[in-house]
Amino acid sequence: MKKIALGVGIASLALLASACGGSSGGTTASSSSAPSEAPAASAAPASSAPAAAAITFDSAEAAIPIGYPEPGSGSLKLAYLNPFGGNEFLDTLGAAMQIEAEKLGGTVTVFDGKGSVDDQIGHLEQVIAQDYDGAFVFALDPNSMKPALAKAKAAGIALVSIDENFTSDDIGDYSSQILQRRDEAAFLGAQQMASLVAPGASIGTMDFAIAVPSIVFSIEMGKKWATAFGLSVAGNVSNPTDDIAGGEIAGTELLANYPDIAGIIAYNDPSAIGASAAAKSQGISGLIFGGQNGGSDALEAVKGGRINYTIQLDAPSMGKFATWGLYDIVQGVDVPKTVKAGDPKLVTTDNVGEAMPWSAQLEAMQAG
Repeated sequence: MKKIALGVGIASLALLASACGGSSGGTTASSSSAPSEAPAASAAPASSAPAAAAITFDSAEAAIPIGYPEPGSGSLKLAYLNPFGGNEFLDTLGAAMQIEAEKLGGTVTVFDGKGSVDDQIGHLEQVIAQDYDGAFVFALDPNSMKPALAKAKAAGIALVSIDENFTSDDIGDYSSQILQRRDEAAFLGAQQMASLVAPGASIGTMDFAIAVPSIVFSIEMGKKWATAFGLSVAGNVSNPTDDIAGGEIAGTELLANYPDIAGIIAYNDPSAIGASAAAKSQGISGLIFGGQNGGSDALEAVKGGRINYTIQLDAPSMGKFATWGLYDIVQGVDVPKTVKAGDPKLVTTDNVGEAMPWSAQLEAMQAG
């Protein structure tokens, strides 16, 4: 068994989405964008940390290939099992899949799980019954999906997952998985934090109250890289509701428990925005706030000075590669067990004007 050796076990996105709604099962995906508002927080960078320039990204993730070979055309019928429609990131995956499938002569049906494991299982059963050629599965609960996945594999349906296993190529009945590059995203975030606070400064982290493996992995890597850059991690507090309001609650607790911290690394952008609002409400200035994902809410927050940076994940490439991978598998191409998405990008107050929202990237894909 080939080992990737990055940190923790299998990952899913269970309950990651803080913006609900969107399409119902078996409808067309859209790139839904709903920026959230939060009070502005002061963002005054401190002296630069020399360690930030000395550390390089040294991880097994770096050696994983980016995406799959571009496939040949064909009239394939594909499915995307979206765990939570209405979330900008998740909907972007579906929209990118559809754009690429249309170019290749195929179709993609998006099934909205609406946060329900039972609905996702039912959607996969529907995929089997309706003889789909392949499915991109973003599972809410990987263990609960196993019986249906086994049936889908036995029916000859190509299966690709996302962030299924960070530690090895053991991905069960899936033919392949796509990694979001959360280790590299954590590296970029910690590097930026170290460049904005004083050398050796103390920081806090914020994760989600539900131990979603991908979030656990992301924060653990954030702590690892922050320590490598010479920072001290004072402690962690969990966002109870996976949104800005929960981020403000957790931020208030974090600042009360660790009043000397110089910054906060959050697992997502709403949490960072909420923590910034908590600091502002207490009259605390000069702290650094970093998020991750890079959706429209994050770009607006960076522009407005509510957070100092975000790491924009390449969501369009994940959807594109999902279609390519499924086409390759159906066409008999030997694909790697694990591939990774396009480059994550650091977005700061200095370059946010140049950052392309996912919606604009999708438009470019459509036109290309």
